[in-house]
Amino acid sequence: MLRIFLLAVLLLAFGLRFHLLAAQSFWNDEGNSARLSERSVALIIEGTASDIHPPLYYLLLHAWQQAVGTSEFGLRAFSAFAGVLLVAGVAAFSRIIQPRDRWRGGMVGVAALLTAVNPALIYYSQETRMYALLGLLAVLSGWALWQWRASVGRARWSWTAAYVLLAAAGLYTHYFFPAVLAAHNLIVLAWLLASARSVGWATAVRRLALPWAGMMLAVLLLYAPWLPIFAGQFGADDLGERGSFVAFLLTAVSWMTFGATIATETARWAVVIVAMLLFIGLWLGRRWVWGTAVCLLIPLLFMYAAGTVQPEYLKFLLVAVPFFLILLATAVTTARQRSIRAILSILLIAALSLGTLSSLRNLYTNPAYARADYRGMAARILADDHPGAGIILNAPNQWEVFTYYYPDDTAVYPLPEGRSRPTPAAVAAALTAITAQHDRLYAIFWGEAQRDPERLIERWLDTHAFKARDEWVGDVRFVVYAVPPEPATEMDTAVAIPFGAAITLVGYTLNKTDLRPGDIVPVTLFWQTAVPLDKRYKVFLHLVGPDGQLVAQRDSEPGGGLNLATIWSPHETVIDNHGLLLPADLPPGRYTLLLGLYDIADPTARLPILTPTGQTDAFPLSELTVR
Repeated sequence: MLRIFLLAVLLLAFGLRFHLLAAQSFWNDEGNSARLSERSVALIIEGTASDIHPPLYYLLLHAWQQAVGTSEFGLRAFSAFAGVLLVAGVAAFSRIIQPRDRWRGGMVGVAALLTAVNPALIYYSQETRMYALLGLLAVLSGWALWQWRASVGRARWSWTAAYVLLAAAGLYTHYFFPAVLAAHNLIVLAWLLASARSVGWATAVRRLALPWAGMMLAVLLLYAPWLPIFAGQFGADDLGERGSFVAFLLTAVSWMTFGATIATETARWAVVIVAMLLFIGLWLGRRWVWGTAVCLLIPLLFMYAAGTVQPEYLKFLLVAVPFFLILLATAVTTARQRSIRAILSILLIAALSLGTLSSLRNLYTNPAYARADYRGMAARILADDHPGAGIILNAPNQWEVFTYYYPDDTAVYPLPEGRSRPTPAAVAAALTAITAQHDRLYAIFWGEAQRDPERLIERWLDTHAFKARDEWVGDVRFVVYAVPPEPATEMDTAVAIPFGAAITLVGYTLNKTDLRPGDIVPVTLFWQTAVPLDKRYKVFLHLVGPDGQLVAQRDSEPGGGLNLATIWSPHETVIDNHGLLLPADLPPGRYTLLLGLYDIADPTARLPILTPTGQTDAFPLSELTVR
């Protein structure tokens, strides 16, 4: 009966991990995996020597793609299969740690089921990264460790070799795997102390300590070629404040239960129930699950001690999630009284059901939690088919994922260059050379806080080009600029149009009024304020047809959102570039370009404009002809 149930659980795990596997675009790190694994073995090793991850996953993915190809589905399938094998590994581990009694089958089945539906494990089983493999190696090495402890004779040599290979594979997969080995060493130390009490120290050392020392030495020798690189990577970054350990534990329990799409605050009652069940599982199975608890606790302590407590590092806990789920399974299957088991099962189902279903729904269908759509952004640029287009990627590690989808990398510019933070002179030199070759630029902004905290690239572009589109695509901003032959520094048309009580449009330059569909209208506005402003305002440009219908619009704070009205100095002229992108299907004809300002807090609160013909809320800048 258990085998049939486990087969059904494995089929469920397979379905959940392969469901909509290629629906979302690769994101940055997945693009890095895809492009790095395309290289030769020698170049993969060379590339990972300067990367933040060791080479084994990329080498395995290199071999995998030789068989299945480089599609998103094919590359992600490696992690998906690793995720399915992880479910089988949890069942095998649960079976060997549980004494042969009447509760073992139930605990094994529940642990496998919890692993199959766990949102965090499913998410990383659908990502072209090493984390599903990392979790699998953590479970398999633990399973091999318990098998080694229980075996004798020739079988013990087999399990010795298996453990050494799995432990070395874990070290070559991720730099967090030493936390797993630390847990294993503590477990063996406890076994040694227990054995010494029963058979004496001499026998215990001969049977356990010396063989284990030999196994650790073998693992170290296998890892020795990479050890200097690991030493150079360890502790290189300042990760900031840790916060309290209790807060970190609550966040970790929430993440291990529901994944990243359910906030700890919104599921606090469920997290409390799960934490309570965790302790109950530890208490009920204390004779045989203490080693499982060590495999859970040590990675948590490692993360907190290293300062890797921020949300982006929680994925390291893939090495601990399986053992966390085994303890939960212990809680609901090991109590002797059937009524108590029923109550604990109801509590676990109540805690997991809504949160797990919501998390999986977010994972599969909620755009708010989707990976950044580089596939879609590349497709839009290709669909525009603008002959003079260039693409700027403001973080170098976007190049791999973008060029996975964009075939012509000759017009793709990863900036800033090098690893250090950019300087204004270096940014100006690079962008001057780029804009000399292109009359339209697409910029994909991501990770400015790390690589360009002063936003020098965007500031230069907003000063020297015309931003026509600025929208969020997941956690990435997709921006389109028109590049003029020369930036406007002088106004072509001088006016003195008051906007509200303090702001005056002193002039504008509109050097292109004869256009085609898909063009960008470049507009330079010259503003002044009589007094300091305490409100932020947005500029709107509306293009309307002869019938007054709106056909295109652009709303943005001045300076592309970087020169806010609240920082304007009185009586100082502010030069403000804007671009209006015309729809590709705009019919030919005559159109009117309107300009206005509104309070950013209330888009309906437009500033009144006094013109020679009376008061309005949208000033007609010019007539445009679309051919």
